[in-house]
Amino acid sequence: MAKTPRTHSSLGRPSYAWLSLVLVALLFVAVNVYSSVSFTSARLDLTEDRIYTLSPGTRDTLAKVQEPVTLRFFFSERLGRELPAYAAYGQRVRNLLQEYANLSNGQIRLEIFDPEPFSTVEDRAVSYGLQGVPIDQSGEQVYFGLVGTNMTDDEQVIPFFQPERERFLEYDLTRIVNNLANPERKVVGMLSGLPLEGRFMPGGQVAPPWTILQQMRQVFLVRTIGAAIDRIEPDVDVLFVVHPKNLPEKTLYAIDQFMMAGGRAIFFVDPYSEADATIPDPSGQPKLDTSSALPGLFDKWGIAVSSDEVVGDRRAARRVNAGAGNQVVAVDFVVWLNLQRQNLNQELPVTGELQQISMASAGAVSLKEGASLSMTPLISTSAEAQMIAVDKLRPRPDPQRLLREYQPGGEAKVLAARFQGALDSAFPDGRPTVEGETETPKDLPEHRARSDGEAMFAVIADTDLLDDRFWVRVQDFFGQQVMAPFANNGDFVMNLLESLSGSSALVDLRGRGMVARPFTVIEEMRREADQRFRAQEEALQERLQESLARLEELRSKEAPGGGAILTNAQRAEIAKIQEDILQARRELRTVQRSLREDIDTLQTRLLFLNIGLVPLLVVLAAILVGLARAARRRRGAPSATLSGKGASA
Repeated sequence: MAKTPRTHSSLGRPSYAWLSLVLVALLFVAVNVYSSVSFTSARLDLTEDRIYTLSPGTRDTLAKVQEPVTLRFFFSERLGRELPAYAAYGQRVRNLLQEYANLSNGQIRLEIFDPEPFSTVEDRAVSYGLQGVPIDQSGEQVYFGLVGTNMTDDEQVIPFFQPERERFLEYDLTRIVNNLANPERKVVGMLSGLPLEGRFMPGGQVAPPWTILQQMRQVFLVRTIGAAIDRIEPDVDVLFVVHPKNLPEKTLYAIDQFMMAGGRAIFFVDPYSEADATIPDPSGQPKLDTSSALPGLFDKWGIAVSSDEVVGDRRAARRVNAGAGNQVVAVDFVVWLNLQRQNLNQELPVTGELQQISMASAGAVSLKEGASLSMTPLISTSAEAQMIAVDKLRPRPDPQRLLREYQPGGEAKVLAARFQGALDSAFPDGRPTVEGETETPKDLPEHRARSDGEAMFAVIADTDLLDDRFWVRVQDFFGQQVMAPFANNGDFVMNLLESLSGSSALVDLRGRGMVARPFTVIEEMRREADQRFRAQEEALQERLQESLARLEELRSKEAPGGGAILTNAQRAEIAKIQEDILQARRELRTVQRSLREDIDTLQTRLLFLNIGLVPLLVVLAAILVGLARAARRRRGAPSATLSGKGASA
């Protein structure tokens, strides 16, 4: 039988393999080069809140830019070489700015500069107000900032991109673009009984303006209004009233008529303002009355705000140290509240994106029966809230006592609400008579007995949520004040101002960088264990104190000359008391040790589920796949052998 001639390829199998590897490598390089050129700003955002995806508010703002805006990004390449973390952050800022330019229909022009030391570019960065930071002992400075300008030479500057604010990057950039594209700012009229603008302190020091006011000035034109006024100018878009204590009748009338004319307002009142309590009166003594309310207006409008009680809520209580000196005693302070997403109205843009609001000694807001207004809660407590008399907080609150006397209620309390509807004037007979006034001021608007259309305003029964210490940390960075919020208080206030002023461009951006996901199950277990611990601890402490008092009483029964007059029965009692003291202390340590046993067990279980279980499942899946393949090979081996024999035959 003739053999079929065999054709030989010029390339053997090893050569094909090497050629395939070369082609794969070339394809890999080509794909990387193409993607680096064509997809410079493409990102895959796998975070739950999509914090690396441009929000609809940003896209809408960019689409509405009508006049050219120039963004000049200054980034020292040396900063990126020396500190890789800044290199990654700088690349993210550059990519985001490029995406802004791409989505603006050509209205945003991006310029990128590397301000090398002693160059004209560095001089330009300094002239814009960017902050130079020394990176070593040579004195050379690096820059990482942004300058935005528009056609009318308005400027918006970020002196230095702080890593602490990276989660708020989109908001900061969109705010700059929005301010440059809409240079006509809304007017906020501020009437405040608290020193939001700063104050002189003992020793000649000056306290800086509160952070909330600095944020307001970045977006709005804030105009300070005195406490004794005859009218509120009609160009005020939103009235911002904070802690209105003892306002004169003519000022109340001016506020009333502003609302009757269709004005918008936010009222911050408080049954116990802790911010006010920290400011001594002119005589240097602590203030006895730190409450504020507007009964002359609210009562007539059908709004009730608690004036002699504050709201306590064990479920939202902030944990504080109630110990003295170096002693640490962690206690749930039931009147200092950290309100989470479940306490915020998720249906409204004002609060829908927020994660946490911190309040202190807040009051409750409600509608009176028969009121013509509608009330929409913004911030509420849990159903276990309790009303606590303000007198229990004076002169100094005792967190342990408040927790010990806490009795959960059965109804949630509203801490902040928005009101809407027709209003009747609180002054139906017109402007009240002002004592000492010889003639009526001229140019007063005509009296309105009823609101023009529907009024809209918000009432927040707490002024302390504006205080820096309850929501933001202010740090010094080479002379620049860096604000790092740990709660969304500022976002809440800014959202309210923008929604009432008619602008909502930045509402859905605020709160995106604030992530607060408390372990609710663990927190509930901690509260229950803590409650058991406190009860047992108090009983043991009481028993211990009684034993110590009895022991001291027996030991004091000594003869005047120093000789003991104790009987054998008394000595036996002393020994028994000493044993009881030791036993009580052992039990107290056992209770303290067992406080976290359930929590630690649950945390261990969660750690295993998050860290150990997934790898084990992957390994188990790999083993099962391997066994299945081996079984298939074993089943296929006999048939392959038989077919091979048949072919040979």
